[in-house]
Amino acid sequence: MMTILVTSRFIPHELRFALIVLCVAILPLGEVGADNLKELDTRPDGSRVLNMVVHETPRVLPAFAFIDGTGNYHGVEEFRHKFVALHFWATWCIPCRAELLTVNALQRELGGADFTFVPLSVDRDGTEVVKRYYDDHGIEHLSVYVDEGMVAARAMLVNGIPYTILIDREGLEIARILGDRNWIAPDTIALMRQLIE
Repeated sequence: MMTILVTSRFIPHELRFALIVLCVAILPLGEVGADNLKELDTRPDGSRVLNMVVHETPRVLPAFAFIDGTGNYHGVEEFRHKFVALHFWATWCIPCRAELLTVNALQRELGGADFTFVPLSVDRDGTEVVKRYYDDHGIEHLSVYVDEGMVAARAMLVNGIPYTILIDREGLEIARILGDRNWIAPDTIALMRQLIE
C-alpha cells in the first residue's frame, strides 16, 4: 500500500490541495491490481468466476480500427474512461451464440457511462450478417461492430473465439478471458460491478 503525506508546511496550500485531489483520483486504480483482480475472480471454495488470465502489469493496446453498422471506423481509444470488455465473436460460432445472449443481458444491466461491451464480430460477410443476427435473436443492447479482415484480432493476438479482453479506464489491457462464459451469473455480475466501481 502506498502512503503519501501532503501535510508539510513547506508545500503551499494550493499545491497541497491539488496533490490530495490527485492522490484520491489515483489510489483506487491500485485497488484493481493483479493480486486484487485474481482475488475478485476467486470464489470462497477456490473455484474461479471468469477464470481470467490476469496481467501482472497492465498492457498498452496496439492501434487498430473496426467498423460500426453504418460503415464508420472506430478505435478502442474512443471508450477511454470507461471499463471496456472487448469481445471477439462470430455468428457462425456455436459457443459465441449462447454467450452473446448473456453479453447482451449484462450490457443491459451494467452498460452506460462507466462500462461497455464492445462486441467485435469476425464475420467475413460484414455488418449486414451481424445486424440480421441481432434482429433474429433479440440482441438490443449491443452495438454492431465488425473486425474487417480480423485486423483487431491479429493485433490483439486473439487465437480463438469467443475471447474477451478487459480494458481499464486508462485504456490498458488488464486481463483476458478465453472461451465462453455466462455473463449474467450472479457472481459474474457481482465481480463486474466491483471492477466497474
